[in-house]
Amino acid sequence: MVRIAFIHNSFPAGGAERVTVDIARYLKRFGGYQVFVYAKRITESLMSDGLKDILTVRPLPSKAMSAGRTKAVESYVVADHIDVLVQVGKSLPGIEGVKERTGCKTVMACHGEPFWQRHVIMHRRQKGFVRRLMWHLWNRRRFEDGTLAMKMAKERTLRDYALNDAYTVLCESYRNEVIKALGLDASRAHIYAIENAERVIGDVCYEKEKTVLFCGRFENWSKRIDRLLRIWAEVEPVLDGWRLVLVGDGRDGKMLRSLAAELKLERVSFEGMQRDVAGYYHKASIVCLTSETEGWPLALTEGQAQGCIGVAFDATSGIREILDGECGFAVPAFDEAKFAETLIKVASMDADEQMKIRVNAVRKRSEYAPEVIADKWKKLFDMLVIQ
Repeated sequence: MVRIAFIHNSFPAGGAERVTVDIARYLKRFGGYQVFVYAKRITESLMSDGLKDILTVRPLPSKAMSAGRTKAVESYVVADHIDVLVQVGKSLPGIEGVKERTGCKTVMACHGEPFWQRHVIMHRRQKGFVRRLMWHLWNRRRFEDGTLAMKMAKERTLRDYALNDAYTVLCESYRNEVIKALGLDASRAHIYAIENAERVIGDVCYEKEKTVLFCGRFENWSKRIDRLLRIWAEVEPVLDGWRLVLVGDGRDGKMLRSLAAELKLERVSFEGMQRDVAGYYHKASIVCLTSETEGWPLALTEGQAQGCIGVAFDATSGIREILDGECGFAVPAFDEAKFAETLIKVASMDADEQMKIRVNAVRKRSEYAPEVIADKWKKLFDMLVIQ
């Protein structure tokens, strides 16, 4: 029996968390594997009996300092006889000691954008001319020059890479970018490209409603749903009968609802958090993202699997790999006017044009099928265990 544990901040809501569930489900069917999840926040209302059948979830102390959480993880690794420990999104402090004392193999799973893009986001988040100028002078310039902040970020990533037996990124483009940025030998680097799997959500529906869909967390600093609402304010008067549907919730939900009211949007529906989003993808004609950045957005691939036409800002290589022009549209980054223009263009296409894009999108889903992605993880686990 091969025992694998994933460390998450919260579980089971979220894209990276869904990938863990897909892996566990696949390995359960395959046999010979047992999956554990160690998480600080566990949403019991989302822990169905079916989920409990395929993996075991253990709580981590949410208020303890990092050393306390590391100690808790180590105790679980010993008690559960873990062979491979996967750190999702963030390296566990003291991971080298855990490896040495327990003998487990470790994986650092980067479920977001490459390390340098996070700093660009921070620059864009600064409010006001003076703060942006000061940040630019102190940080961004140093990132571009390869000194100070960029050096620190590079050193952290190199440390994570060196301390772990495998380092995963979300697509081949990211792998190439990270190898180049870190100055590694591509033929010897233990960096692996494993995409996020898309959710299996039933039969494809090509008979679509006049609906533009957003599905995700209401965290505006990253998802920038405010952009989508402003874009919709330009689009709504032009597209008769079309509506914008937002599925999800989060800390910025109240602010976004207030913004929709301020913009006097009439055909916008806030659906809240939904356990099952299949029906929304089933009906939606277009799925949108206006995020500041995305690693490998499941909202796009899941929408494609249901024949939705994807439209998103061209913020990262991950988005470009998903929206290649034949199954969706990557809009020049953060040009809201161009985004509105693209939405109107897609919605106004004749049925044959739309159908061609939808068929291409559905065909592309085979590349990200859960069994394909889970098998990549299985091969990685098997390789680590036999090393």
